[in-house]
Amino acid sequence: MKKRNRMWRLLTGLALAAGLVTALAACGSDPTATPTPVPPTATPTPAPAAPAATAEPSAPATPTPVPAPSFDAEAYFSGKTLRIVVAWDPGNSIDAHARAVSRVLPRYIPGNPKSIVVNKDGAAGTVGGNWWHENAQGDGLWLLANTGANPISQILRPGVRYDFRDYTSVGGIMQRTTMWIVSGDAPYSRIQEASGGTEEFTVGLNTESETGTAKALALAQWLDLPMRPLYGIGSGFAAYLTTFDRGDADSYISGSAWYRTPGSRPGWFADGVVEPFAMLGSKDVFANNGEIDVPDDLPHISELLTDEQIAVWSGMNLEDTAFYRGLFTPKTIEPEVLAVLRKAFDDMFNDPEYQEIYESLVGLPVDQGGRLPPEVVDEALDNWAANADAIKAVYAQFLPQ
Repeated sequence: MKKRNRMWRLLTGLALAAGLVTALAACGSDPTATPTPVPPTATPTPAPAAPAATAEPSAPATPTPVPAPSFDAEAYFSGKTLRIVVAWDPGNSIDAHARAVSRVLPRYIPGNPKSIVVNKDGAAGTVGGNWWHENAQGDGLWLLANTGANPISQILRPGVRYDFRDYTSVGGIMQRTTMWIVSGDAPYSRIQEASGGTEEFTVGLNTESETGTAKALALAQWLDLPMRPLYGIGSGFAAYLTTFDRGDADSYISGSAWYRTPGSRPGWFADGVVEPFAMLGSKDVFANNGEIDVPDDLPHISELLTDEQIAVWSGMNLEDTAFYRGLFTPKTIEPEVLAVLRKAFDDMFNDPEYQEIYESLVGLPVDQGGRLPPEVVDEALDNWAANADAIKAVYAQFLPQ
């Protein structure tokens, strides 16, 4: 038994020794293990810094607009004097209109300037027109009340230095109610019936050298009228009455007979003693004349003409329409000053005193007298300027040279 125990202890010792040898062999001859070095951690290379953003240059600051100072019309006109130039003698119709304007217009201009009428008569308006052209300033204090000085005279009369292309309108005071009137015994009662007709009719005229004569002859040619002129009949409303009282001519062209006849010869229109033949003035100035309405079949002359003839006729007829009575000022006037004058002109027509004076001069209330806005007058002037050569040629054809 003891022998067996010794044997067991011997075997156990041998086994332990063998295990120790094996362990030492696995570790090598150096009993202290050398640790495997850990590679150093790489220090990250910092990314290059992005270049600093360059600030965009700021747009220059927009300056705050400074409003233009408003026009002080009262300060501008206060203490000043308007000059209304009339190219005719005192007492004439246009002089009377100018004095009515001179009396009332300043009431409606801020600052209420004084106003005077300057008469420069001579050579049927040429002297006054030239004087105005050479002296007028574009400051709003010079106005031309035109009549003899007008675009037609400008292209026909010698010695004219004024030029209406240099002027602008303040407003048209009135237009003529020009009507061609025929006797109730004439061969035709309407101009369209006479166009192309064969039976002759006569028209009473003053002289061969007047612009009205050229207009009548031009219409006769354009419309193929069998018309024969009779000269020496005279001009004006009195001559018109005499013509039909005595039966001197079949027809007469009058600037005022449409409205004045019922007062001077009651019943003439109503009874057919005379009849309207054609409207030659602006169509919108004609209405009931106190005896009859404007007949439905009565044409305005423009309805019978070609476009080319209308352009020439309108220019020839300026002295009866847009340029019969009106106020003008140089185109060099400042817009704000012109606007004040135009507004005052418009307001003037609502003044009771002016309305009373106007009706006494014209025989019609202001709403029937044919006053015109300045834009319409300027448009008529532009038409005249565009057709001036053709207009002059027609006058040259029919007036003695």
